[in-house]
Order: sequence, then C-alpha cells, then structure tokens
Amino acid sequence: MAESHKPRSHARVPVSCFLYYLGEGLVGTGKVCDLSVKGWRIEGDKPVSVGMKLTLRVFLPDQPKAIDIEGVTVQWVQGHVFGLETVTMNAVAEARIQQFILSMLESSGSSRVA
Repeated sequence: MAESHKPRSHARVPVSCFLYYLGEGLVGTGKVCDLSVKGWRIEGDKPVSVGMKLTLRVFLPDQPKAIDIEGVTVQWVQGHVFGLETVTMNAVAEARIQQFILSMLESSGSSRVA
C-alpha cells in the first residue's frame, strides 16, 4: 500500500547543489534536487530509512558559506532518492534558505506547490 504524503504548504524549487548528510553512524554525500523551507528531495550515495534524524551541510549555488541544518527527518525513501522534513531550523539558516528560494522563484517566474 502506498504511503500517504502530507500536502506541501511551501513553494518548492528545483535546484542542483551539493550536500553532506550525517546521522546514526553514516556520512553521505548527495545532491539536493528540490527544496522548500520545510522540505527537501535528495539523491544520496548512502542509504537512509524513514524516521532517521539527519544533519545537513548544504552548499547552495552562489553562496560563499555552507548552511548547517540539524534535526531533519527522513519522510520517504525510493532507492537513492529520499524526502526530508525540516522541523526546526536556526533563524540564520532559515533566512538564507528563504532568500535563496525567493531568488529562484523570481528568476523562474513560477513555483511548484503540490
């Protein structure tokens, strides 16, 4: 039976940027495929499982400094692709991600909310 997913309430933008993810004895690298303030779709090199708590170090395009985000939860997994939910985030990281998303939406003239 297919898992039910909560509807998204934040604009999600396609992106391709590098990240590290760490948690429960694993260190993985991957690519952010799309993101919103509260959610991420990642393609990674190490397997994760639903419910795992991860810490991310994300390198957004044209940003001089990486963003560290703790307490991200794996929501779904399909092979090497997985979805993450951000429950809490420090104000600086959240502001940087919001600004990045806003600039991506303005440059593309569209958003995906599903």
